[in-house]
Amino acid sequence: MSGSVTLADLLVAVGERSFGALMVLLAIPNMVAGLIPGVSIILGLPLLLVSLQLLVGADRPWLPRRLARLEIRRADLRRMVERTLSPLQRLERALKPRLGFLTAPLAERLIGLTCLGLSMLVFLPIPFANLLPATGILLFGFAMLERDGLLALVAFALAGAGAALFGGVAFAFFMAAGHTVRQFGLAGG
Repeated sequence: MSGSVTLADLLVAVGERSFGALMVLLAIPNMVAGLIPGVSIILGLPLLLVSLQLLVGADRPWLPRRLARLEIRRADLRRMVERTLSPLQRLERALKPRLGFLTAPLAERLIGLTCLGLSMLVFLPIPFANLLPATGILLFGFAMLERDGLLALVAFALAGAGAALFGGVAFAFFMAAGHTVRQFGLAGG
């Protein structure tokens, strides 16, 4: 037994049509990746690819060979699982199949589109900003695994809140930058 596991190993472990399980597995480390600058770029890329495949209706998840060979130390994986196991077990007990049209194949494409947007936010190297979008992806993953449309609704609401928050921050940043440029432009002229 080696000291690490690859993303390809995780793909095999979650099975053929397991976008939901893979999204959960990839979202968990992304929830804490924002604490370490630059890690979100590495961990966010697989989420982008999986979300895109879900959007286009792929039969099963696929990762490029280079990403599939990306290794995660078993000790790190175990630590992540231990940290998140209790809350995830509570969440799983509350889930059940309901509102099936929100997790049907057509809805999965909308989930894929939403997760693609969330993955782009995760991918941005902004410290501490991963938690909200990664949590949305995690919830979508569980919604797909358990066919729980109510949880999918919650995930869509969280995605909307995340988009509004990031949009507001981006708007404020560009307004401040524009004000600074005008101020220096008027002072220099």
